[in-house]
Amino acid sequence: MQGEFVREFFDHIMQYVPKIPTVILVIAVGVLLIRFLDSIIQRMLGVARIEPTLISFVSTFVKFVCWVFLIATVFSVLGFSQISLAFSGSIALVIMGVATNANSLVQDLLSGLFLLAEPDFKEGSVIRLNAVLGTIVGMDIKKTKIMDGDGNIHIVPNRMFDANIFVIQCPDEVELEENKTA
Repeated sequence: MQGEFVREFFDHIMQYVPKIPTVILVIAVGVLLIRFLDSIIQRMLGVARIEPTLISFVSTFVKFVCWVFLIATVFSVLGFSQISLAFSGSIALVIMGVATNANSLVQDLLSGLFLLAEPDFKEGSVIRLNAVLGTIVGMDIKKTKIMDGDGNIHIVPNRMFDANIFVIQCPDEVELEENKTA
């Protein structure tokens, strides 16, 4: 009885032993491709002067997706096609979750690109957005920093500029307003 169990166990193991070199090759090539793809993504986003936080997010997400595909491929090579399909299907769920949660991030990024291209919207400009009147003291692709007259800095997500009416005051108007308050 024990001899039959051991022989059956050994037969199952021997079924996978010939596939081990292929699995090792798939893993080695996959790791090299993931590292290569990661370095390309980091270089491209670095050249585009994207924020390091966003570069890290994109890099981590791409590596995650690649690792899931690599593990699914290993399962497929070993003959576990159902596990491979289930593993691959998890990517769709993760992408949907990221897409729904990243909606505001994408809005900030797109708005930031348009604001950076606006010639009148720059550091030093006086702007009024809703109840905030102040000078733009910092801008990046996700947010804008506005210093009000009391020295408070308001950090505003760039999507707020698309969702609201904002006024960029001309230098002459700023002088007139300062003279009125003085």
